[in-house]
Amino acid sequence: MVEKIVITNKLENFCRTTNMDSFFRVLLISFLSDKINYIEKIIGTENALNMLDKYIYNLAHNLKSFIKLGTYHSIYAKYEYKTKQLKYYITNDYKKIDKIKLDKQEKRQLVIQEFKIMMYKEFEKIINIYSLNGKIVSNGFYIEDSYGRYPEYNGKFSDIIDIFSDVEACNICNINEKIKTYIDKDKNFFVYSEHFSQRNSEVIGYVKLWRKFLDNKLLYFAMNNPKKYSEKMIKDFNQKYEYVLNSNYNFILKNKDVFSLIENYLLHIRNRINAEYNIQYHQDISVIFELMNKKNGISKYIDYLLHSSNDKNKLEYKNIISIYIQ
Repeated sequence: MVEKIVITNKLENFCRTTNMDSFFRVLLISFLSDKINYIEKIIGTENALNMLDKYIYNLAHNLKSFIKLGTYHSIYAKYEYKTKQLKYYITNDYKKIDKIKLDKQEKRQLVIQEFKIMMYKEFEKIINIYSLNGKIVSNGFYIEDSYGRYPEYNGKFSDIIDIFSDVEACNICNINEKIKTYIDKDKNFFVYSEHFSQRNSEVIGYVKLWRKFLDNKLLYFAMNNPKKYSEKMIKDFNQKYEYVLNSNYNFILKNKDVFSLIENYLLHIRNRINAEYNIQYHQDISVIFELMNKKNGISKYIDYLLHSSNDKNKLEYKNIISIYIQ
């Protein structure tokens, strides 16, 4: 385990040059400590320490200041790529939990937890940004390549990174509240969310499950060195699961590879693109993971997929898929 004092010492110069009060200093040290000790189990101590140095280097280049908003309707944390500012707002008035039967202290603790997740998510994005000549050339495991996968300022793949960062924050905090998120106004269908995410609640479960199909050691190497590992990770994944596209199931969205197809569904659901097809999007991406799991046998994977409120909280995907091609 990497001690917090090691991280504190490495952060000394960054904290001195950044407009950061003690609260955010403690929160940042806590994040890096939780992050490193989480990935250390996957990639080993030496690799984790190397990544820590890169995280701090990226912090120094990508985060210039913390800006408190004058007013906002809820707790808030959002990193702005162009200004390199992390804007935030803290309040006990968190509308997402107003209808939950909790006492005042329990609600306060939940608000603190949610704000911590929000901040961890933004920190996660910041430590994985690499810029060159004023342009972001890598954000997480994306890098400009022959397939056109690269993050733009507020671009669509930045939304994918936002979802992955949300899941990573939950992973390193060991949070999985399994909160029901209904996807239709009649409450006939729902998915489970890790926490009260306003933008990602419908797709967090899918990315959580997707991580189980990815080589997570390779994922972290791709995050750390996308030019070397990113294309390999995506290519290996597509080769392993290309049979999904050869099934007789008629996916409403079309892509040339499975990796991009999953991304496309995530973006359509998250950003409410053609929202009238939202239930179909959820059903299709659930079928993708059902097909992928034919080779993996992941237990309890069904918990992450679309559920029906009228069928004992699960859908029978074997009745949805007409033919599975080996």
